[in-house]
Amino acid sequence: MFLAFFHALRLGGVPVSPTEWLTLLQALSMGLHRRRVEDFYYLARSVLVKDVAHYDGFDQAFAHCFRSAALPDDWITKEQILGWLKDPLSPLQLPAEEIARMGRLSLDELLRELEDRLRRQEGPHHGGQHWVGTGGTSPFGAHGSHPNGISFAPEGGGGNAVLQAFERRYRNLRHDRTLDVRQISVALKRLRDLRESGVDEVLDLDATVDKTCRDGGEIDLVFTRERENQVKVLLAMDTGGSMEPFRVLSERLFSAAHGLNHFKDFRAFYFHNCVYDYLYPDAEGGEGVEVEALIRECGKRYSLVVVGDAAMAPFELMVPNGTMERMRSSRVKGIDRLRALSQAFPKRVWLNPVAETAWGHYDTVERVGQLFPMFPLTLAGLKRAVRALL
Repeated sequence: MFLAFFHALRLGGVPVSPTEWLTLLQALSMGLHRRRVEDFYYLARSVLVKDVAHYDGFDQAFAHCFRSAALPDDWITKEQILGWLKDPLSPLQLPAEEIARMGRLSLDELLRELEDRLRRQEGPHHGGQHWVGTGGTSPFGAHGSHPNGISFAPEGGGGNAVLQAFERRYRNLRHDRTLDVRQISVALKRLRDLRESGVDEVLDLDATVDKTCRDGGEIDLVFTRERENQVKVLLAMDTGGSMEPFRVLSERLFSAAHGLNHFKDFRAFYFHNCVYDYLYPDAEGGEGVEVEALIRECGKRYSLVVVGDAAMAPFELMVPNGTMERMRSSRVKGIDRLRALSQAFPKRVWLNPVAETAWGHYDTVERVGQLFPMFPLTLAGLKRAVRALL
């Protein structure tokens, strides 16, 4: 009966391994949950969750399985449901033509039909009803109990744990939530290439202690050269238009990057929709810097970080003079300019503030993604981008 909980956790992005799941079952058999749902909540979370960023996903899966809370819409995809239907363990033994017919339904229509079929189904469910999250009756029962002796009735205790799961007090710890300046700074600090530079004028405390001990206690100071970060970063940010809803997020990224004094050099520029002939040091106006000059000057020596939703009219990317930038014209297509940047900067990433699930709504996003490794502008996405730059 706990299989539905396992599937809900995996569906919510909580990386539960079979070993961890078997460990939880062993703990239950030893009575460590003390037959109380609150103790089971903390026991399961301590065994199954290794990162606080997954606490929110755990809480949502817990509330779903033990209090019939609805799962978030983005946890369920049509492809996942159809894949489950084709599984030989699926409680619905449907012919291939029936599954094909369901494949032509919308997600909402598919969920409604699936819920109706499961409601009318006879026999074991194998956790299927909750795996798809159709909002049916929990296999654990809002007022029932599990054979291991855990009572899920309101009078059975554990109300605090269930209420905590409903409150989702850990949602801000998730890796896909909005970044703050501190989180961005911590992630960007990983972009370090520390090398010794200058003269020997920095006290090496560890070497001093070691040499002093080897010399019988006579203090002998050891100096070394200071280590500096040799990484140079060029940041280009889309501004205005469709990026206006993400203005605060972009400002946080700029503030965090500009506030770091770890980089050998940091240069920030702005553009609108697509990079053409110029990048602008000031988002409000002023003279721009020629992109060709930046390519010659920075090229392979800088890491290029572009921030933008890459969502634009196709002509802005694919047609000469398609620019809508500050009343300028450009004979170079936007896609050709981006291609030149991708060839000039081997270390490059594109950070997209739009949810990754919505990237497919624009053909331009796909085209840009073919030239720049693209990552979502979340904490997890930023960490992946930093690894790609390294």
